[in-house]
Amino acid sequence: MRRRGFSLIELVTVLTIFMALSYFALPALDIVQVKSREKLLRQRLFDMRRAIDFYVNARNSSGNPYPLSVASLTEVIPTGLLRNGADTGPFLSAGSVGNPFGRSDDEFFWDIRDANGVWVESQMHQAINYTAGVYDVRFPEDGVNGWNKAIDETFYKDW
Repeated sequence: MRRRGFSLIELVTVLTIFMALSYFALPALDIVQVKSREKLLRQRLFDMRRAIDFYVNARNSSGNPYPLSVASLTEVIPTGLLRNGADTGPFLSAGSVGNPFGRSDDEFFWDIRDANGVWVESQMHQAINYTAGVYDVRFPEDGVNGWNKAIDETFYKDW
């Protein structure tokens, strides 16, 4: 009689091999996800810093040229504060200030350096409003939900 199909031992062997391969593949998948989030963090920091530069270049010479908040970068500059012929903004989309390690619409607390060089930690981008203005932003020094060190062993706050 001719044999059809696979024996139980063959099926168990194949399943064991697949399970062993998936056991070794899961950490690689985690690394890919973390690298993707780190890339998003780098892009958001770059976009916010570039938006601050665009904002400063669009402002006229009266008063402090820096935005009063990160949220100011997502809004149009009032015409009284614009340099002649400058772009009115917004220089940043509202989705570009969200949490890079969670959902983009999560409220996120960036560390903000004002024009005087003082870092103010964990400030909600909508609530902060400084007379010195926003000069720079960084990932929170304390991290978020355990995220504070990159795969390459650098701290996110130093990016």
